[in-house]
Amino acid sequence: MLRTRILCLTIAATLGALTGCGDSGGSTDSPSYDVATLDVGNYPTVPRDIEASRTELSGPRLEAARIGDAVPLPMEIDRRMVFKPTIYWERRITPADPRELPSIDKKEFSDLTQGLVAGWFTRAQRRESFQGSALQMFTLRFTDAAHAETAATRIADRQQETVPGEPVSIPGIPAAKAKWSVGKRYLDAQLTKDAMLLLVRVEDPLTEPVNTAPLAELAQRAFDKQLEGLKAYTPTPVDQLESLPIDVDGMLSRTLQLERSPTEKDGGDLSMVLAKQAALHTEFYPDLTKAAFEDAGVDLVSYSDDRVYRTKDRDAAERLIAAFIDQEAKGYKTIDSPPHMPGVKCFDLKDPKGNNYRYPPVCYVAYDRYVARIENKNVQQLHQQAAAQYKLLTQGR
Repeated sequence: MLRTRILCLTIAATLGALTGCGDSGGSTDSPSYDVATLDVGNYPTVPRDIEASRTELSGPRLEAARIGDAVPLPMEIDRRMVFKPTIYWERRITPADPRELPSIDKKEFSDLTQGLVAGWFTRAQRRESFQGSALQMFTLRFTDAAHAETAATRIADRQQETVPGEPVSIPGIPAAKAKWSVGKRYLDAQLTKDAMLLLVRVEDPLTEPVNTAPLAELAQRAFDKQLEGLKAYTPTPVDQLESLPIDVDGMLSRTLQLERSPTEKDGGDLSMVLAKQAALHTEFYPDLTKAAFEDAGVDLVSYSDDRVYRTKDRDAAERLIAAFIDQEAKGYKTIDSPPHMPGVKCFDLKDPKGNNYRYPPVCYVAYDRYVARIENKNVQQLHQQAAAQYKLLTQGR
């Protein structure tokens, strides 16, 4: 309740209260800048051809994003699950993008999930620290029901080998299988529905005495919500995956390209565009961000070297920035705006001993109905990156 009240008050008041951030002015309109004066360093400022990045990995990743848009947020299952624990935004699962399954090492992923087309992973917890209960879900699509059932059996068997547990019934869903690990304090459950395999893990490390009944009920709600959400998902035929669009409405072409280390394993371009529901799974505070998205009319978010949000109009873009600033205020201090870009709000880690992975230097740039979140560990490069991102947003709008 307090978090919601804070957000509501902030959206109404932050624009006025924070006009001192950086060297911003007092207008609620997104300022315009002379792009000829901006220092963009070596960053590109011309929209790229996104289709040129298409590979055989693209189709399954695009389908994974479509699945993600049908997956409920953990907080929609249990309103207490309002914290995302990691800095990473990737939630897609494909044969080329394996992920550790509950109690199973990533190295075993391919052997256990033969016939996988694509899937989505999400997790949230009750506390911002890793102490306390958590809920995670895997929503996996296979080529057919037989492959889904085989994967379910293999995963259950392997889980029992690695983390033995006692059988638990999921109320109202006799087809679901589950076990409770006394030592690890995990409840792992699985359910197949046609070609879909749903995996749910409920973690409860602190409650004494242990009572698995409410955990099984939470797993039941998770399955019910997943199945309800999947009604809105129409699987793309496998032979048509490569026809799915990589760039939606030019969002990615005007988002700075993800920089990759020369030594990084070549997994193709991981940039993506997500619809609102899928995007909320990537946010640190999904409850606050969902309210901010609804207020600002966010419908699409692009992810690459920067993150770009599309709102309903210019005023909404400014309100979204205000909401983001409020969410992160405890970890940040204000720093100067980029040269020749007064009004751009930038921040750096408040506590020198704090977590600069969680709170890297950041700038928020608005152009028309678009908001860009730019991060970089070096402030000079951050400013150049923000300038380049602004220039990109002005192209072709």
